[in-house]
Amino acid sequence: MASPAALNTLQPGDALVIVDVQNDFLPGGSLAVPSGDEVVPALNALIARFARLGLPVVATRDWHPPGHCSFRERGGPWPPHCVAGTPGAAFAAGLALSASAIVISKADTADRDAYSGFGGTDLHARLRDAGVRRLFVGGLATDYCVLNTVRDGLAHGYAVILLTDAIRPVDLAPGDGERAIAEMARHGALLLTSGDIRGSRMTASTSALLTDLYQLTMLQAYFDGGMTKTASFEFFVRRLPQQRNFLVAAGLEQVLDYLETLRFSDAELEWLAGSGRFHRRFIDWLATLRFTGDIDAMPEGTVFFADEPILRVTAPLPQAQLVETRIINLLQFQTMVAAKAARCTLAAQGRLLVDFGLRRAHGAEAGLLSARASYLAGFDGTATVEAGMRWGVPLYGTMAHSFIQAHDDEAAAFEHFARSQPLANTMLIDTYDTESAACKLAGLTARLARDGIAIQAVRIDSGDLAENARRVRTILDGEGLPGVRIFVSGNLDEYAVRDLVAAGAPIDGFGVGTRMNTSADQPWLDCAYKLQEYDGQPRRKRSEGKATWPGRKQVYRRRDAAGHLAGDLLTLLEDRAAGEALLAPAMRAGRRLAASPPLAAVRAHAAANLAALPPALREIAPVETPPVTVSASLRELADAVDRRQEASTPATY
Repeated sequence: MASPAALNTLQPGDALVIVDVQNDFLPGGSLAVPSGDEVVPALNALIARFARLGLPVVATRDWHPPGHCSFRERGGPWPPHCVAGTPGAAFAAGLALSASAIVISKADTADRDAYSGFGGTDLHARLRDAGVRRLFVGGLATDYCVLNTVRDGLAHGYAVILLTDAIRPVDLAPGDGERAIAEMARHGALLLTSGDIRGSRMTASTSALLTDLYQLTMLQAYFDGGMTKTASFEFFVRRLPQQRNFLVAAGLEQVLDYLETLRFSDAELEWLAGSGRFHRRFIDWLATLRFTGDIDAMPEGTVFFADEPILRVTAPLPQAQLVETRIINLLQFQTMVAAKAARCTLAAQGRLLVDFGLRRAHGAEAGLLSARASYLAGFDGTATVEAGMRWGVPLYGTMAHSFIQAHDDEAAAFEHFARSQPLANTMLIDTYDTESAACKLAGLTARLARDGIAIQAVRIDSGDLAENARRVRTILDGEGLPGVRIFVSGNLDEYAVRDLVAAGAPIDGFGVGTRMNTSADQPWLDCAYKLQEYDGQPRRKRSEGKATWPGRKQVYRRRDAAGHLAGDLLTLLEDRAAGEALLAPAMRAGRRLAASPPLAAVRAHAAANLAALPPALREIAPVETPPVTVSASLRELADAVDRRQEASTPATY
């Protein structure tokens, strides 16, 4: 029997089954389930968790032909709904299903209805083939399709967990939904909420307590004082580091994930209550806290400069305040790494770039997110395997010196690896003597070729990389192996890559690790998340050296005739100006407006942004950046806010 901890912990053999979250069942649809759209955030949070663990996600849908037997025109109980191929049959626009989701269409013939996802479909066979043993079920509607799907799942022998915060009933008769839940429980379904579910590799990053103490102490003071009106905060970088001509926005997807799933667990609330710092009424209020605000942001991959907000949060003040710490944590790190990686990309001038930095990254989350940020910014792939599973980042790997050392003969090690990895082999040749190893490898190629095996590349990880590459290239070419590429690694960054390229070294690719993943020459950004407006009034910080521009803002980008970036205008949101508005709506009322774009699309956007930089800004050496002009209206507002603040502050002597 499963332990209590295992009941809410995701593990191999689990699958998420999303029942009929389609437009016609949402408010405004032809067969709307009251508040049916409220299931989407909880389901999206679970979709992300299942995806991170490589667990299957199933989405069932009604897929009726015109004139279906369930329609009133045919004597059925329902108005026409979910007709195949119509907008009403489409999944909810905010439901973040990936291309890998298993879609099950049911009731797709005119004379057969099916409330259950198992009814007349191959769902059971597909789950069985995937090794699924336990189902997590949510969707619409509790008292019809969810009920019947759960009953059939239990009948087929699956353990079933009903996600009670991710279902909504039709309730044709008052109480139908509650009776359906009770019936599912009687049949053996376990009742949990999405917030109860924990991934087998969940970390502290998923906890609402991953914040600074002062966020919670301020929240209680806001709560006690009734300060819950709308506030706007903006995240920006005060000044560019001396070594950076630009930055690259990254981390928005993780911020949206965090906001959609933000909630305090029972264990966290119990711990806070036991700390003695907070009173019971506040703890009870925290139990209901969800993010219900709006997010406007620059798309990931957008190049930006100092003082430009890349994200704005507009929400009730306590919500907007609480999320400060984690938002800074997520945006600062990925933006910092993406900028570093973009500089490596520019320096490499089209040569292969692979992230090698996980092992010396500052923690597992940092290593994983730096793999994402570097790929976003132009790297070709990563050695971090989980990044391949989560985001589809191409994976590259070679071998360690230990593999060579474990063999008594270096040539035997090469042959062993080549025969094990005939389609993807890069041989590490500097364990003992680089040139000698290149000769040994060349001597193996004819024997391997007879078995259809070709050596793809060699890797050099030490010494004078440029000189070693020249000597190895000479050996390989002399042996008739011009197609074997040379890949180098070892404490590389954009400066080393630039110098190797400038030296004309015959190098085809670079493994860049620690110095990129830690942004070694600039391991932090002077960034901030500051209040810009509260209760309709612009706000401004005037601290020495840290003054902010008040109000909600927009950035307009101008380009020259060649399409290069010519300069940005920082102005008020309500102003209109020439150029491209960079901040766009990403979330409204706590819900994403659309699924996040694939990482490949974000990468393409970043590449276009880098290509649009003026040649001087693409250089590794620091140069004067294009001016970020502050509009006259924004300056006038700052003066007005200062005068208002001074007038409200009594003079002291």
